[in-house]
Formats: sequence, C-alpha cells, structure tokens
Amino acid sequence: MPIQSTFPAIRFAGASRLRFGAMLLAGLVASRPAPAQVVRGSDWIVAYSLPSQSEDIYLKNGYAIRDLLVAGFGQLQEGQQAHVATYTFSGDSIETGAAAPILESISMALDRGANVHFVVDSAIKRSKEFQPGLSLNHLARRRNNPLSLSVGPRATLMHHKVALFDYGDERKWTLVASGNFTRAANQRQWNIAVLLRNIELHQAFAAEMDEFHANRFSNKKSRDHDRANFRLEDSWGTCWVRFGPYPRQAGGGVNAETDIRRLIQGAQEEIYFSMHRFNRAPLRRDLVEAANRGIKVVGVIPESDRGKVPPAISRKTVNYFANPANYTTTNRVTLLPARASAIETTWDSGEQDLVHTKYAIIDPNGKRPFVVHGAANWTVSGLVAPSGNDESTLILRHRGIAQAFLEQFQRMTATPAQTTKKVEKSPK
Repeated sequence: MPIQSTFPAIRFAGASRLRFGAMLLAGLVASRPAPAQVVRGSDWIVAYSLPSQSEDIYLKNGYAIRDLLVAGFGQLQEGQQAHVATYTFSGDSIETGAAAPILESISMALDRGANVHFVVDSAIKRSKEFQPGLSLNHLARRRNNPLSLSVGPRATLMHHKVALFDYGDERKWTLVASGNFTRAANQRQWNIAVLLRNIELHQAFAAEMDEFHANRFSNKKSRDHDRANFRLEDSWGTCWVRFGPYPRQAGGGVNAETDIRRLIQGAQEEIYFSMHRFNRAPLRRDLVEAANRGIKVVGVIPESDRGKVPPAISRKTVNYFANPANYTTTNRVTLLPARASAIETTWDSGEQDLVHTKYAIIDPNGKRPFVVHGAANWTVSGLVAPSGNDESTLILRHRGIAQAFLEQFQRMTATPAQTTKKVEKSPK
C-alpha cells in the first residue's frame, strides 16, 4: 500500500488545528518530492528532526518525527489498534509541542473507537495536563473507551521510543525513534526515526508491548520475540530486531553488542556512527581495529558527553579514539562536531543532549549496507546487561535506509555528500 494513503492529512477542529493539519498535509502526503528530512521508500520512511535551539522558531518539517506519530494516530478507525512507548514525555503547545498534539490525536482516535495502549517509564508524570483535561491519567479514566496505560517499575528504565499502528490486513506499521516524544527532541536535539511496514516486525514489537501490558518488564518478560527476523521489500537480506535486556553479558553473549561487533568487524569500506552515549570498550576497540585495517571510520559524540559537563559517560571512548598508541597505521577514527542548530553555522559547544541519535551506518555506498538504529545507547545497560533497559535495536540490511541515515549524518555535521572509497593502509 502506498505510504501516502496510509498517513493522510488529519482534520482538527479549530483554526490552529487546521493550520497544524495543513502542515501535516504538506510534510507527509504531498505528491511533490518530500523535504530532505523525510525520506520515503515503498514500505519505509526515515524522518529526522532539525533543531533550532529557539523557543520562537518553528522550522517547517523540523517536527517530522512527531508529525508521523500524530498522523499515525489520526488514521486509526474503530476496532483498530496502536501501541506507543516513551521514556520521557513533554511539550504543551498543540503546534510546537509534542505531548499535547500526540495526546489530542490519541483522544480523537479513542473517540472513533480505536484501541490505544500507552507505555511509560515510572518517572513520567501521568497527571500532567498538557492542555486542559488532556493528560495520560485523564485519557486512562475516560468513561468510554479509555486509554490503556502501562507503567514501568522504578528499579529499571523503560527506554523505548516506539509506536505501532495496526490498520488491519497488511497495513501494520512500526515506528522506532532515537528521541523521546518531547518538544526538546524536536527543537533542541538531532534525532532520527524509521517507520516500517512489515507484519513480522510489528508482531515482534506487539509481543513486547503485550509483556508490558501484563506488567512484565526488564528480565521478567518473555524473550520469545527477541531477534525476530523480517524483510522489507528492498532489503538486500534478512533484517532483525533485538530487545533488551539480554540473558548473557559476557563476551560473545546473546545480546545486541555481539551482533553490532560482527557487523563492524565485517565492514569493507566505511563506518559512520552517531552516538548519544558510548562507553562500551569492545565496540570502541572494534572501531579502532577497523581503522587499522583501512576502513574509513567517522563518528559524532556530543560535547556534553565528552567530559566538559558531567556525567561524561563517553569520555573514555573519546580519549581512546584520540590516543595514537592504539593505531598501527596513519588511518584514524575521526570524531566530527555536530551543528548546534540546523539554521545556523554554529557548532556544538556543550548544548545538553544535542546529539541524541544512536546509530551506525556500515558500508552505505558498498554492496552490503547495514544500519544499526534504536533507542539503545552503546552502554552496558543498553546493549548487554541482563538487568538493563527495556529497549530495542534494529539491524537493517537496506541501501535506501542507509543512504537516508547518511544524509542525516551529513546534514548534522555539514559534510558534503560523496561516495567514499576504502582508505588505503599505510605502509609498515
């Protein structure tokens, strides 16, 4: 089914809502070429945010990820179902917020008879009203067709940023984002999301949401849906998804880190990564070893996590990349700064969580491109710990999605688009 017919314009009541619906129409379903930060395929969309760092500036399509969510709920009809999960949730304004328009679109879906399940971390204030009468608790206490609300335990983090939309038949879509559903994620951070139409992927995430609905989080939940395989129309091979936490932490264990290490070790030409938090020693060693064998390795880690501002989780990783003693050739892992704003030429000077993406792109211009993407930071709680976070990591064998992620990397770092060949090793 064409993407345009799956996410139509949303009709709101009131002038401001009509303006918002018009923005969605322009950004999501226009027949003319999509804006650069919304890239489409036959059964996928990649969208990324454009931070302005300004409370007064609303960038056209800068809220592309939030708009996909709102459009997804806006399509739901009687008897159809959606799940949504987020670690944090905020944004009061209907036009420039996140929580308010999302909850309003959910409220209208409930009015139409759709079923919506909302999963939150325990830290979210469920009584917070983002508009009068518009809160998670308010929707969960509706007399008719209430919102189903699941709350993670205090002892662990429910770190997902996902949404599932089931419109019946094969129209099953799954959104996996790097950023929470907040205003800051759209206006102050670089974030990215994929929206994929696939039954097997949807079933895997639905199983995860069903565990939460039964109040089974972290290591109490079933692992039957972990490493579910799926294939998009243009995939060059099988894709899969990992769900944390994991049963084994030791090297070679059954976890997402093991999968990512194999991909890095198999890289042929180039690796790009953009990581909010990065302290896993095995992964930083693998990236340096890739550079030592002649692979171009370029990454982004925000200044706020490099040591200038606590907690500086990535500090050891940054220092490891900078240490010449770790290299056997002149090729190096290169860390680039991120643009502080999508509309200015200023650079990251420590803005909190400016880079909130968690992805790696492997050989995007080669014969076998991979994308690793999800909510999981490259930390012990994100990738390996048996008592770690509830979250997911996608591994996608897909050229179009790899190119879309590379486009975001180039826009975030203001680097030119180019096809990069394998770096030659320095003579010994």
